[in-house]
Amino acid sequence: MIRNGTGFLAALALAGCASTAAPPGLPTVSASPTPGATAPVARGETQLIVRAVPAGGVGELQGASCEAVSPYFSARFTAPARLLMPSFGAESPQVTVTCAAGAASGSVVAAPTQAWSNGLGGWPAVGVSVGTGNAGGVGVGFGWYGGGYGASGGVPVVRYGEVRVPVPVAGG
Repeated sequence: MIRNGTGFLAALALAGCASTAAPPGLPTVSASPTPGATAPVARGETQLIVRAVPAGGVGELQGASCEAVSPYFSARFTAPARLLMPSFGAESPQVTVTCAAGAASGSVVAAPTQAWSNGLGGWPAVGVSVGTGNAGGVGVGFGWYGGGYGASGGVPVVRYGEVRVPVPVAGG
């Protein structure tokens, strides 16, 4: 019984160390600073997954040419892709992503969201508590605290959700 619990805790501890790598098969591109723009101080790096999809349809458009633009950086790439961008904490801007397939194009705006992270020095903290229960048995509890990527205690971590850029296509 103890051996199973120890294995679970070891697997859980390793899961807390998992990287935020790109989904399999997605190329990674980096944003370039906008010339002449005075950006806030970067607080690390964040990512934006971009996929081009047929407007009103199903599936994904492979090979659509895309551009991501913010006041501080931009990037040109082929969708689908993982875009690495600087994180400016609370000052992170919205990013406009435009994708084109042939003569048709579509745009979306990706807004940053903040997730607070405390944990243990920026690392996620996992807690397991075991206490004596009543006559019905022993109580066991599990909790996850923190878990932010790239932050130290009490610093906001900026994340962008995956965006799907709808592009009108013939017959779709």
